[in-house]
Amino acid sequence: MSLTVKLPSHLISRRWRSQRGVAATEFALALPIWIAMLLGCTDGAYMMLLSQRVDRIAYSVTDIVTQSESVTLTDLDKILLAAGQLMQPFSFGADGVVIITSLNKPAGQAAQICWQHIGGGTLARGSQVGSMGYTPSMPNGLVLNDNENVIVAEVYYAFKPMFLNAGILSASDIYRVAVYKPRLSQLCSTPQ
Repeated sequence: MSLTVKLPSHLISRRWRSQRGVAATEFALALPIWIAMLLGCTDGAYMMLLSQRVDRIAYSVTDIVTQSESVTLTDLDKILLAAGQLMQPFSFGADGVVIITSLNKPAGQAAQICWQHIGGGTLARGSQVGSMGYTPSMPNGLVLNDNENVIVAEVYYAFKPMFLNAGILSASDIYRVAVYKPRLSQLCSTPQ
């Protein structure tokens, strides 16, 4: 013999309302965390995509320059124009800049900067390698042998988060550097 107890309907509806209230409270407490995670993941993915594009610019520009027997200012300007195309669909003009530097180490002397060219965008940043007339700061612990020449491309991009006011990621520079040896000749003479 089984005994069945039936609750009055007013107790059932009260219990149902209290469960709905608990669920609404839990949702209200969890919603800000979910929104912060969504915004953070979106900005993080956006930053990774931009970093990938900046990497591509650094390596592509350096690779193209080092395939030349000699370079002119017109050649360098055309190569740097390609930087904006590699960044598509994102803007590069006001947010980025490329600095190409030729480093050489004459036999028995310290490394020196042969020439430097800046372009591809209008972002005001200086080279971390150095500037003409000064001893260069070698990227990534690079050591040049006597009579060795390398081309260094530095790319800066001013990252601005999509959700700047959310405070998840802050605006900062994305900086990438690529170093290649010229393939066909030393590129030490100043481009004209």
